[in-house]
This record gives sequence, C-alpha cells and structure tokens, in this order.
Amino acid sequence: MAETPENALSFRSWRVLLPLAGLLGTLLWGLYVLVDHARYVRSVDCYVQGKITLVASPVGGRLLDLKVNEGDPVRFGEVIATIDTTGDRYNRRHDTTGNLSPYQTLERDLAREVRIDREMVDARDHYHRGRDLLKNRFISAQDLEDLETTYRKKVAQLGEIRRLIVADRQALSISEVHPRNRTVFASISGQVAQRLVNLGETVRPNQPLVSIIDARNRENVWLDAYLRETQVWKVHPGQKVRIRIDAFPRLRFTGRVLEFIPAASQAFALLPTQNAAGTFVKVVQRIPVRIVFDDLKGQAIFPGMSAEVAIVRKG
Repeated sequence: MAETPENALSFRSWRVLLPLAGLLGTLLWGLYVLVDHARYVRSVDCYVQGKITLVASPVGGRLLDLKVNEGDPVRFGEVIATIDTTGDRYNRRHDTTGNLSPYQTLERDLAREVRIDREMVDARDHYHRGRDLLKNRFISAQDLEDLETTYRKKVAQLGEIRRLIVADRQALSISEVHPRNRTVFASISGQVAQRLVNLGETVRPNQPLVSIIDARNRENVWLDAYLRETQVWKVHPGQKVRIRIDAFPRLRFTGRVLEFIPAASQAFALLPTQNAAGTFVKVVQRIPVRIVFDDLKGQAIFPGMSAEVAIVRKG
C-alpha cells in the first residue's frame, strides 16, 4: 500500500516534534536544577544524633534487680536497678572517716530536731499558760517575759537545726557511700535505649547499667549533615533548613543551621589517608554541619535515623 502524502507529513511532524520535546524537557530540567542550586544547598548524607545519658552505679556490687528493658519509658527518679553491696560492708565498718560521716551527721541532726521540737512545744505551752496566769496576777510580768524569751529561743533553734538538716541531705546525696546507693535511679525522663548489663553480673563503681534518651525533646536531638567542602561557603549559622526524615516520609520538618564542626570527617578517621607512595588523588572532603529542629511535630526521632536536608540560601 502506497504511503499517502498526509501520512508522510504526519510522520515527518512527529520526527521533528519528538526531538524538540526532548530538548525542551532537558532545558526545563536544567533550569530547575539551576534555580534549585541557587536557592538550596542539599545533602542526603545526613543522620540524626542525640544526647544519650548513661545511668551508672555509684558503688560496686552484684546486680540483684534490673527493672527496665530496652524500649521501656522511664521517668526521672524512677528505680532502675538494685545493687547488692554486701561485699563492701566489712570495708565500711573499718572506714567511717569519710563516706559514712554525712549519714551519721544527718541521723544526729534529725534526733536533735525531734528533741528541740518537743522542747519548743513545751515552751510555747508554758508561755500561753503564763499569759493567763499574768491576767490573774499569779506571776509577774518579768516571769512572763522570761517564758517568752525561752519560747523564742527554741523557735530559733528549731529553724537553725532544720537548715542544718537541709545541708546534711545535700551532703548525703553527693557522698560516695550511703544506704541509698544500693538503689540506682533514672537521672532523666525518656526511653531506655540499651541494657548494658545482665542480672547477676558484678558491676564496678561508676559502670553504666543502661542508656536513656528523650527522643521527644527537640533539645536532645539534632542532625549532622555532611556537606561537600565546595558547598560550605554557601552555608552560614542561622539559615533555615527543610528536613525530611526517611522514617516519616509524609512529614516535613523545619530547622536552622546551628554551627559547623571545626574539622573535616577525615580528621576523625582512625586511619587517615597518607600519601606515602608519592601518588595523589584529590577527594572532596565532607564538613559536618549541625542542624537543630524547630519542632518535632510530636514524633519520637531516634539517633541514627537517616534524613535529607535542603538549606535555604535565600528567602
């Protein structure tokens, strides 16, 4: 069947239009890339970092109880573990010059508080009774004044001993060895990230037992974005950042550039590259840039998560 002039013209038209459409698409894509590079500094080499708090035992001993598992929520002051310090009791009985002194001082001052409080109550009752006796002229005004003076002295003594007890409790809280050290408490609220010991193990003083992170507090998590050294001149502290966390693809977070880490990633390498053979291949280095969140949108963002950032250069 012979090709008609109309079909030939239509075929020639598509042969012309398709390359033109491809060229136009390439130009539009190139224009988009130029505009994007002018407005943003992008990086996909970005990871969430966070403050991980290690909860340690202040004394050595055998781990009797560990009340939390990985992923459990904890509150500040919640009991984390119980340490058996039986093996230290002999040493404690023979060394009371330092560590047990705050506990003994607190016990002595608490006993004094009870005694002075009872004496203050008696002095107050005598003073009130003396006012009634003075009205009936059974005692003199001088006797009432003596009773009032005694009452006021006891009130002042009670206030002083209570201030001493507050100081004793502070000294006890920082003492290395006292009865509360058998129990280990959570130092922050958050979520248990790791259990570093198992039941029955013998732990050393100041050995970490668990690690805790508060992933819902934006002050405890941030991003470290690794930018090419050729991009660093475009970035300054305070610039706005658009953030996408891979774990939350439908959410868009915002933040700002906080600071630069003052060294390239190569400076922290355990085995830095050396040019011992006389050859040299230039490699673009990565500079860590710290980015903080404006809002976590109620999400728990954990250290180690991957992210992508777009640092706004203008507007």
